[in-house]
Amino acid sequence: MNLTPTIEAWNRNPLDTGPLYPFVGTELILGVLCLIFFLIFMIWKFRSEQNTYNRQVSALRKTSSGEPTDPGMRRAP
Repeated sequence: MNLTPTIEAWNRNPLDTGPLYPFVGTELILGVLCLIFFLIFMIWKFRSEQNTYNRQVSALRKTSSGEPTDPGMRRAP
């Protein structure tokens, strides 16, 4: 039994052949879902990067002012 669609004659009406791929008609819905996922991911990523950047900047400011960033750290003589 051959389950893959085959074209036996090229002079037929393509509309009579039927769908050649699964989930026909869901392209718009899947595209919108991908766009929503992309936007949510990028917002999360930008916020995460901004928080990391702010932490690094504050640590560098503390280091440059002479305050140790870690209680166990000692200043070099």
